[in-house]
This record gives sequence, structure tokens and C-alpha cells, in this order.
Amino acid sequence: MNVHRISVMTFNMWKVNNYPGNWPHRRLPILECLTTFTPDILSVQELHPLFHEVIVEALPTHAYVQDDFSGWQTESNIYFNTNTFDLIEYGISDIGMKEPLRRLFWVLLKIKTTKEQHVSENQTTQKILVATAHYTWEGHAEECNSNINLRKEQAQRTATTLHDLQSKFDDPHLAMLFMGDLNENFHPRRILREAGFIDCFSTLRLPSLPTHPQRPSIPHEDNLSDVTLDWIMQNNYARPILANVLRNMICTAGFSISDHCPVMCIFEIGSGPYISNLK
Repeated sequence: MNVHRISVMTFNMWKVNNYPGNWPHRRLPILECLTTFTPDILSVQELHPLFHEVIVEALPTHAYVQDDFSGWQTESNIYFNTNTFDLIEYGISDIGMKEPLRRLFWVLLKIKTTKEQHVSENQTTQKILVATAHYTWEGHAEECNSNINLRKEQAQRTATTLHDLQSKFDDPHLAMLFMGDLNENFHPRRILREAGFIDCFSTLRLPSLPTHPQRPSIPHEDNLSDVTLDWIMQNNYARPILANVLRNMICTAGFSISDHCPVMCIFEIGSGPYISNLK
């Protein structure tokens, strides 16, 4: 059996009024974080050209989606190790975020294998679909005025889109990962779990640690209660091995890398379907 282990990180990089918060003080801490952990796949939210410069410096073997839609430059992108993956296809889907350039961003990657691995009869998957999104904040004016939880619909549309993509690619063994800042710790997690996408911490029987705020950031963020907002979820063709919230990293000059903590998981691909013993 040809099993691949890959490292995955989701990272809300933190902008304030569309500009990197605490900049340029966070440039070196972000560089230190990414060069320390060197994720094979990095999904980011709140992207900015200044963040992009640091990412490509820290991860020189990684490629990313280059497209005219400006959301790929200013909201999210997915960086992937070209020593491990080839890009097959990418795209975006509108899942109802109120912010104009936010979408469900996704890439279909092929795991690089030798000829011997490619012809192995036991190989269940060689492709992986990776998607990321940044759901609308619960303090958004529309939610405050309507009392309607906007993230419920966004999670439902995420699940529908992911299932539609699996049907489009006609691969019943397709490993699928969804991650990002979901701005909530209950309904999106519940809805996606019911659709077959379980968060990596639950699968590993680990507690979900707070991912926001990471202190120190700025006063109005520091004053918020600790909560888990950032998640990595998978279908049953991706098996989580180890996961962690990168909280309180020791960085140069004492600056936090973001107001959010990156979340990281090691996955095993190629041994599915993985049968969870969760009830």
C-alpha cells in the first residue's frame, strides 16, 4: 500500500482595515513560523501582497494559484509543495459570504508518485482536493440586524459544493480537506460533520484548543474571549495522525504571528477509507 503523509496548515494572517496588522513587526515572526513548520499545504485567509512576499520567501518550493480574480491575492490562496504535488485544477465557488471577494477557494492536486507506485493495485487515491474559506463574522451588520446565523448557510453551501466537486471529478476515493476561519465553533462544525467532514481534533479525540485571540495583538482583539474559530476537516479518505494549534510561538521581539493561531495537521493519504470510531 502506497501511503503518503502530508502536513497541512490553515492560517488567518490578520489584516486591519485591509492592511497587515502590527506591520512590519510581524514579518519576521511569520517567516520564523513558516520556516519552522514548512507545511506541504498552506491555506491562508486575509491574504495581502506583503504576506504573500513572506510566504514565497519562507516556502520557495511552493506554488500557488495565479488567477485574475483578486480574491486570490487579497482574501485566500492555497500554497502547495511542488516536490510533492502537481496542480490539476482550481476554482472558486460563491457560498454566501457577505464580503465581496470571499469565496470557497479550492485546488485539486495530484500526489507525485513513482511509476511503481502508480500501478500499484492497492493505491486507493493519488489526488487530493483542498478547499479553504473565511466565513462571515458573527458581528457583521446583517447578522446583527436580522438575528440570522449567516454561517449556517455558508457551511451548508460548503458541503454541497464539496460533494458536487467530488461528483465532477468522478473519484469515489478522493481525499478531501476543508479548512479555514469559520468564525464559529458549533454550527459549521456540526453541519459539515453531518455531511461527512469531521474536524481533525474530534477524529483524534483531542480537545479543540482556542485559536483566537492570540495575545498580544491589539486591545480590542485582546479583550475578546478565547474561542476556537479555525478548523481543519477531512473526509474518510484522509486520516489525521497528529494535530495542534500553534499557540504562543516563541518569536523574535515578542510579537505574535497573528491575532489567530495557525492550526496544523499531519494526514495520511492512500490508506482509506478510514473508519472513525467516533459515535
